[in-house]
Amino acid sequence: MNKSSEHDEQVAVVDYLHERYPGVLFWSTPNGARLASGRGKQAGKLAAIRWFRLVAEGALPGVSDLIIFEPRGGYSAMFVEMKRDDGGDGGSENQLWFLRQIEERGGFGVIAEGYEDAKTWIDSYLSGRTIK
Repeated sequence: MNKSSEHDEQVAVVDYLHERYPGVLFWSTPNGARLASGRGKQAGKLAAIRWFRLVAEGALPGVSDLIIFEPRGGYSAMFVEMKRDDGGDGGSENQLWFLRQIEERGGFGVIAEGYEDAKTWIDSYLSGRTIK
């Protein structure tokens, strides 16, 4: 049996949000997007150049995968860092730093291990029942 990729898990969450919460404002931050096609040194160099340009435009390493811009339960917004349902890498240093920063600023952040975990956190947050 094949394990779902982080991409597949996030697409399922986005589909769920569109279906279950059509009026909720949310978006994805494509920090993990592939920035170059091909393989080898040239592709790596091209990816680095593109990332440098994005950072100059304001990209920030570690920004959560999904931002749900709806105030609930005393929080300003929800930030969801997606991982595979087996937990993946548990979050990079940059991702953990970012989650701490948004929580210090009144946001609610979670690392969701797959679709079901993300759905549970999102339902709890959007219903105002979130207790972390």
